[in-house]
Amino acid sequence: MTFAELGIGDALSPGPRTAPEIAAAIGADAAAAGRFLRAAELLGLVVRDGERYANSELAARTLTSAGGSTQLRAVRREIAFYRRWSHLTEAVRAGARPQENLRDERDPNWVRDFTLALYDTARITAPGVVATMEPLIAGLEHPVSVIDVGGGHGGYSLELARRFPDLHAVVFDLPPVIEVTREIIAGSGLGDRVAARAGNFHTDPLGSGYDVALLFGVLVSEDDVAGVRLLRAVRESLNPGGIVVVRGLHAGPGDQAAMTSALFDLQLLLSTGHGAARPAGDVVSWMIATGFEPLTPLDIAVPVPERLLVGRVPFSNGG
Repeated sequence: MTFAELGIGDALSPGPRTAPEIAAAIGADAAAAGRFLRAAELLGLVVRDGERYANSELAARTLTSAGGSTQLRAVRREIAFYRRWSHLTEAVRAGARPQENLRDERDPNWVRDFTLALYDTARITAPGVVATMEPLIAGLEHPVSVIDVGGGHGGYSLELARRFPDLHAVVFDLPPVIEVTREIIAGSGLGDRVAARAGNFHTDPLGSGYDVALLFGVLVSEDDVAGVRLLRAVRESLNPGGIVVVRGLHAGPGDQAAMTSALFDLQLLLSTGHGAARPAGDVVSWMIATGFEPLTPLDIAVPVPERLLVGRVPFSNGG
Protein backbone atom coordinates (compact mmCIF):
# COMPACT_ATOMS: atom_id res chain seq x y z
CA MET A 1 0.00 0.00 0.00
CA THR A 2 2.84 2.39 0.77
CA PHE A 3 4.39 1.65 -2.63
CA ALA A 4 1.11 2.75 -4.24
CA GLU A 5 0.48 5.69 -1.92
CA LEU A 6 3.96 7.11 -2.52
CA GLY A 7 3.58 6.70 -6.28
CA ILE A 8 6.84 4.80 -6.70
CA GLY A 9 5.54 2.79 -9.66
CA ASP A 10 4.76 5.92 -11.65
CA ALA A 11 8.02 7.55 -10.55
CA LEU A 12 9.89 4.62 -12.12
CA SER A 13 7.78 4.45 -15.29
CA PRO A 14 10.17 6.72 -17.28
CA GLY A 15 13.09 4.43 -16.43
CA PRO A 16 15.50 3.31 -13.67
CA ARG A 17 16.48 5.75 -10.94
CA THR A 18 18.66 5.83 -7.86
CA ALA A 19 17.12 5.91 -4.40
CA PRO A 20 17.85 9.66 -3.96
CA GLU A 21 16.28 10.39 -7.36
CA ILE A 22 13.19 8.39 -6.44
CA ALA A 23 12.98 10.13 -3.08
CA ALA A 24 13.10 13.52 -4.77
CA ALA A 25 10.41 12.49 -7.26
CA ILE A 26 7.98 11.29 -4.57
CA GLY A 27 8.82 13.89 -1.92
CA ALA A 28 10.36 11.49 0.59
CA ASP A 29 13.41 11.31 2.83
CA ALA A 30 16.30 9.83 0.83
CA ALA A 31 17.58 7.51 3.56
CA ALA A 32 14.11 6.21 4.42
CA ALA A 33 13.30 5.75 0.74
CA GLY A 34 16.45 3.67 0.33
CA ARG A 35 15.43 1.44 3.22
CA PHE A 36 11.94 1.06 1.78
CA LEU A 37 13.28 0.23 -1.68
CA ARG A 38 15.47 -2.54 -0.27
CA ALA A 39 12.36 -4.12 1.23
CA ALA A 40 10.42 -3.55 -2.00
CA GLU A 41 13.16 -5.38 -3.90
CA LEU A 42 12.85 -8.40 -1.63
CA LEU A 43 9.07 -8.32 -2.11
CA GLY A 44 9.48 -8.39 -5.88
CA LEU A 45 8.14 -4.88 -6.51
CA VAL A 46 11.39 -3.44 -7.87
CA VAL A 47 14.57 -4.82 -9.40
CA ARG A 48 18.00 -3.29 -8.77
CA ASP A 49 20.96 -2.92 -11.10
CA GLY A 50 23.83 -1.41 -9.14
CA GLU A 51 22.44 1.73 -7.51
CA ARG A 52 19.48 2.08 -9.83
CA TYR A 53 16.00 0.69 -9.28
CA ALA A 54 13.32 -0.19 -11.82
CA ASN A 55 9.79 -1.52 -11.60
CA SER A 56 9.51 -5.27 -11.59
CA GLU A 57 7.30 -6.75 -14.30
CA LEU A 58 4.55 -7.23 -11.71
CA ALA A 59 4.71 -3.63 -10.47
CA ALA A 60 4.84 -2.21 -14.00
CA ARG A 61 1.73 -4.16 -14.91
CA THR A 62 -0.34 -3.62 -11.75
CA LEU A 63 1.02 -0.67 -9.74
CA THR A 64 1.45 2.06 -12.34
CA SER A 65 -1.25 4.30 -13.78
CA ALA A 66 -0.61 3.03 -17.30
CA GLY A 67 -0.22 -0.65 -16.42
CA GLY A 68 -2.21 -3.05 -18.56
CA SER A 69 -3.71 -4.70 -15.47
CA THR A 70 -3.42 -1.74 -13.14
CA GLN A 71 -4.74 -2.13 -9.62
CA LEU A 72 -3.21 1.12 -8.42
CA ARG A 73 -6.55 2.74 -7.61
CA ALA A 74 -7.79 -0.44 -5.95
CA VAL A 75 -4.72 -0.61 -3.71
CA ARG A 76 -5.12 3.05 -2.79
CA ARG A 77 -8.74 2.29 -1.85
CA GLU A 78 -7.43 -0.40 0.49
CA ILE A 79 -5.48 2.31 2.33
CA ALA A 80 -8.81 3.77 3.45
CA PHE A 81 -10.03 0.32 4.45
CA TYR A 82 -6.80 -0.29 6.37
CA ARG A 83 -7.54 2.78 8.46
CA ARG A 84 -11.09 1.62 9.02
CA TRP A 85 -9.96 -1.74 10.37
CA SER A 86 -7.93 0.06 13.04
CA HIS A 87 -11.31 1.02 14.56
CA LEU A 88 -12.68 -2.53 14.77
CA THR A 89 -12.59 -2.60 18.57
CA GLU A 90 -14.67 0.58 18.70
CA ALA A 91 -17.15 -0.80 16.16
CA VAL A 92 -17.64 -4.04 18.09
CA ARG A 93 -18.16 -2.17 21.36
CA ALA A 94 -20.64 0.29 19.86
CA GLY A 95 -22.31 -2.05 17.40
CA ALA A 96 -22.05 0.62 14.72
CA ARG A 97 -19.70 2.15 12.18
CA PRO A 98 -17.28 4.56 13.88
CA GLN A 99 -17.74 8.17 12.79
CA GLU A 100 -14.04 8.35 11.93
CA ASN A 101 -14.69 5.80 9.19
CA LEU A 102 -16.81 8.35 7.34
CA ARG A 103 -13.84 10.66 6.87
CA ASP A 104 -12.73 9.36 3.48
CA GLU A 105 -16.25 9.61 2.07
CA ARG A 106 -16.29 13.36 2.73
CA ASP A 107 -13.58 13.82 0.10
CA PRO A 108 -15.24 15.21 -3.07
CA ASN A 109 -13.18 12.76 -5.15
CA TRP A 110 -14.23 9.72 -3.11
CA VAL A 111 -17.10 8.54 -5.34
CA ARG A 112 -15.07 8.84 -8.52
CA ASP A 113 -11.95 7.20 -7.11
CA PHE A 114 -13.94 4.43 -5.41
CA THR A 115 -15.95 3.66 -8.55
CA LEU A 116 -12.83 3.52 -10.72
CA ALA A 117 -11.06 1.33 -8.15
CA LEU A 118 -13.96 -1.12 -8.23
CA TYR A 119 -13.85 -1.05 -12.02
CA ASP A 120 -10.16 -1.93 -12.08
CA THR A 121 -10.94 -4.97 -9.95
CA ALA A 122 -13.97 -5.88 -12.07
CA ARG A 123 -11.89 -5.89 -15.25
CA ILE A 124 -10.10 -8.89 -13.76
CA THR A 125 -13.06 -10.67 -12.15
CA ALA A 126 -15.83 -9.97 -14.68
CA PRO A 127 -14.75 -12.47 -17.37
CA GLY A 128 -14.88 -15.35 -14.88
CA VAL A 129 -18.17 -14.23 -13.35
CA VAL A 130 -19.82 -13.81 -16.75
CA ALA A 131 -18.46 -17.16 -17.96
CA THR A 132 -20.16 -18.76 -14.96
CA MET A 133 -23.42 -17.01 -15.89
CA GLU A 134 -23.17 -17.89 -19.59
CA PRO A 135 -25.37 -21.03 -19.56
CA LEU A 136 -28.00 -19.12 -17.59
CA ILE A 137 -28.09 -16.24 -20.08
CA ALA A 138 -27.90 -18.55 -23.09
CA GLY A 139 -31.03 -20.34 -21.88
CA LEU A 140 -33.15 -17.18 -22.06
CA GLU A 141 -35.10 -16.02 -25.07
CA HIS A 142 -32.93 -13.61 -27.05
CA PRO A 143 -32.34 -10.71 -27.42
CA VAL A 144 -31.76 -10.22 -23.69
CA SER A 145 -32.37 -7.04 -21.70
CA VAL A 146 -30.44 -6.51 -18.44
CA ILE A 147 -30.81 -4.03 -15.60
CA ASP A 148 -27.69 -3.71 -13.46
CA VAL A 149 -29.13 -2.34 -10.20
CA GLY A 150 -26.58 -0.35 -8.23
CA GLY A 151 -24.19 -1.41 -10.97
CA GLY A 152 -21.66 1.35 -10.34
CA HIS A 153 -18.91 1.19 -12.95
CA GLY A 154 -20.94 -1.10 -15.21
CA GLY A 155 -18.06 -3.51 -15.73
CA TYR A 156 -20.21 -6.62 -15.47
CA SER A 157 -22.81 -5.29 -17.90
CA LEU A 158 -20.03 -4.42 -20.32
CA GLU A 159 -18.60 -7.92 -20.08
CA LEU A 160 -22.06 -9.43 -20.67
CA ALA A 161 -22.43 -7.24 -23.75
CA ARG A 162 -19.06 -8.44 -25.04
CA ARG A 163 -20.08 -12.06 -24.53
CA PHE A 164 -23.60 -11.73 -26.02
CA PRO A 165 -23.86 -9.53 -29.15
CA ASP A 166 -27.68 -9.24 -28.88
CA LEU A 167 -27.71 -8.24 -25.19
CA HIS A 168 -28.62 -4.72 -24.05
CA ALA A 169 -28.05 -3.45 -20.52
CA VAL A 170 -28.94 -0.47 -18.36
CA VAL A 171 -26.70 0.42 -15.42
CA PHE A 172 -28.80 2.07 -12.70
CA ASP A 173 -27.10 4.00 -9.90
CA LEU A 174 -26.94 7.32 -8.08
CA PRO A 175 -26.17 10.44 -10.16
CA PRO A 176 -22.58 11.00 -8.92
CA VAL A 177 -21.73 7.38 -9.73
CA ILE A 178 -23.42 7.46 -13.12
CA GLU A 179 -21.20 10.37 -14.18
CA VAL A 180 -18.23 7.99 -13.89
CA THR A 181 -20.17 5.08 -15.43
CA ARG A 182 -20.85 7.10 -18.56
CA GLU A 183 -17.13 7.83 -18.95
CA ILE A 184 -16.32 4.13 -18.68
CA ILE A 185 -19.04 3.15 -21.16
CA ALA A 186 -17.91 5.85 -23.59
CA GLY A 187 -14.43 4.34 -23.62
CA SER A 188 -15.67 0.77 -24.05
CA GLY A 189 -17.01 0.97 -27.58
CA LEU A 190 -20.27 -0.57 -26.34
CA GLY A 191 -22.30 2.59 -25.84
CA ASP A 192 -24.86 1.44 -28.41
CA ARG A 193 -25.86 -1.49 -26.16
CA VAL A 194 -24.97 -0.45 -22.61
CA ALA A 195 -26.63 2.65 -21.16
CA ALA A 196 -26.41 4.40 -17.80
CA ARG A 197 -29.45 5.77 -15.96
CA ALA A 198 -29.29 7.89 -12.83
CA GLY A 199 -31.67 7.19 -9.99
CA ASN A 200 -32.12 5.98 -6.43
CA PHE A 201 -33.38 2.41 -6.24
CA HIS A 202 -34.89 3.15 -2.83
CA THR A 203 -37.27 5.73 -4.29
CA ASP A 204 -37.22 5.66 -8.10
CA PRO A 205 -38.83 3.07 -10.41
CA LEU A 206 -36.48 0.64 -12.12
CA GLY A 207 -38.60 0.35 -15.24
CA SER A 208 -39.93 -2.87 -16.73
CA GLY A 209 -39.44 -5.43 -19.47
CA TYR A 210 -36.07 -6.78 -18.34
CA ASP A 211 -34.97 -10.40 -18.63
CA VAL A 212 -32.08 -10.26 -16.15
CA ALA A 213 -31.41 -8.16 -13.06
CA LEU A 214 -27.97 -8.00 -11.49
CA LEU A 215 -27.66 -7.24 -7.78
CA PHE A 216 -23.90 -7.36 -7.37
CA GLY A 217 -22.65 -6.11 -4.01
CA VAL A 218 -25.96 -4.33 -3.37
CA LEU A 219 -27.98 -6.35 -0.86
CA VAL A 220 -25.00 -6.45 1.51
CA SER A 221 -25.47 -2.72 2.14
CA GLU A 222 -29.19 -2.96 2.96
CA ASP A 223 -31.09 -3.86 6.12
CA ASP A 224 -33.71 -6.61 6.02
CA VAL A 225 -36.65 -4.33 5.23
CA ALA A 226 -34.84 -2.45 2.46
CA GLY A 227 -33.44 -5.68 1.02
CA VAL A 228 -36.88 -7.26 0.68
CA ARG A 229 -38.31 -4.04 -0.74
CA LEU A 230 -35.56 -3.89 -3.36
CA LEU A 231 -36.05 -7.51 -4.40
CA ARG A 232 -39.77 -6.85 -4.79
CA ALA A 233 -39.03 -3.86 -7.03
CA VAL A 234 -36.62 -5.98 -9.06
CA ARG A 235 -39.24 -8.70 -9.49
CA GLU A 236 -41.72 -6.14 -10.78
CA SER A 237 -39.17 -4.95 -13.34
CA LEU A 238 -38.63 -8.42 -14.80
CA ASN A 239 -40.55 -10.29 -17.47
CA PRO A 240 -42.11 -13.67 -16.63
CA GLY A 241 -39.24 -16.16 -16.62
CA GLY A 242 -36.77 -13.36 -15.90
CA ILE A 243 -33.94 -13.97 -13.45
CA VAL A 244 -32.22 -12.08 -10.67
CA VAL A 245 -28.56 -12.81 -9.93
CA VAL A 246 -27.24 -11.82 -6.50
CA ARG A 247 -23.55 -11.53 -5.67
CA GLY A 248 -22.25 -10.51 -2.27
CA LEU A 249 -20.33 -13.27 -0.47
CA HIS A 250 -23.53 -14.73 0.99
CA ALA A 251 -22.09 -18.01 2.23
CA GLY A 252 -23.95 -21.16 3.15
CA PRO A 253 -23.03 -23.95 5.59
CA GLY A 254 -19.70 -25.50 4.67
CA ASP A 255 -19.01 -23.07 1.82
CA GLN A 256 -15.36 -22.53 0.94
CA ALA A 257 -16.10 -18.81 1.16
CA ALA A 258 -17.24 -18.96 4.80
CA MET A 259 -14.08 -17.34 6.18
CA THR A 260 -14.00 -14.66 3.50
CA SER A 261 -17.68 -13.97 4.11
CA ALA A 262 -17.13 -13.61 7.86
CA LEU A 263 -14.31 -11.10 7.34
CA PHE A 264 -16.33 -9.24 4.72
CA ASP A 265 -19.15 -9.02 7.26
CA LEU A 266 -16.79 -7.16 9.60
CA GLN A 267 -15.78 -4.89 6.73
CA LEU A 268 -19.46 -4.01 6.31
CA LEU A 269 -19.76 -3.30 10.03
CA LEU A 270 -16.87 -0.87 9.66
CA SER A 271 -18.09 0.76 6.45
CA THR A 272 -21.90 0.79 6.31
CA GLY A 273 -24.82 1.78 8.45
CA HIS A 274 -26.89 -1.38 8.08
CA GLY A 275 -24.96 -3.75 5.83
CA ALA A 276 -24.13 -7.37 6.55
CA ALA A 277 -22.90 -10.43 4.65
CA ARG A 278 -26.03 -12.41 5.45
CA PRO A 279 -26.13 -16.19 5.07
CA ALA A 280 -27.22 -17.42 1.66
CA GLY A 281 -30.31 -18.94 3.24
CA ASP A 282 -31.52 -15.51 4.35
CA VAL A 283 -31.26 -14.10 0.84
CA VAL A 284 -33.05 -17.12 -0.60
CA SER A 285 -35.83 -16.55 1.94
CA TRP A 286 -36.11 -12.96 0.72
CA MET A 287 -36.39 -14.24 -2.85
CA ILE A 288 -39.21 -16.59 -1.93
CA ALA A 289 -41.00 -13.89 0.05
CA THR A 290 -40.94 -11.58 -2.98
CA GLY A 291 -42.18 -14.15 -5.47
CA PHE A 292 -39.00 -15.60 -6.96
CA GLU A 293 -38.37 -19.29 -7.51
CA PRO A 294 -34.84 -20.04 -6.24
CA LEU A 295 -32.65 -21.77 -8.80
CA THR A 296 -29.43 -23.73 -8.32
CA PRO A 297 -26.67 -21.35 -7.17
CA LEU A 298 -23.70 -20.84 -9.47
CA ASP A 299 -20.22 -21.41 -8.06
CA ILE A 300 -17.43 -19.10 -9.18
CA ALA A 301 -13.76 -19.18 -8.23
CA VAL A 302 -12.54 -15.62 -8.85
CA PRO A 303 -10.93 -13.97 -7.02
CA VAL A 304 -11.96 -16.25 -4.16
CA PRO A 305 -14.52 -19.07 -4.10
CA GLU A 306 -18.02 -17.65 -3.88
CA ARG A 307 -21.53 -18.32 -5.06
CA LEU A 308 -24.05 -16.46 -7.18
CA LEU A 309 -27.61 -16.78 -5.89
CA VAL A 310 -30.24 -16.99 -8.61
CA GLY A 311 -34.01 -16.58 -8.60
CA ARG A 312 -36.57 -16.74 -11.39
CA VAL A 313 -39.89 -14.98 -11.86
CA PRO A 314 -42.52 -17.69 -12.43
CA PHE A 315 -44.02 -17.87 -15.89
CA SER A 316 -47.57 -16.59 -15.99
CA ASN A 317 -48.78 -20.03 -17.07
CA GLY A 318 -46.94 -21.68 -14.18
CA GLY A 319 -44.32 -23.13 -16.51
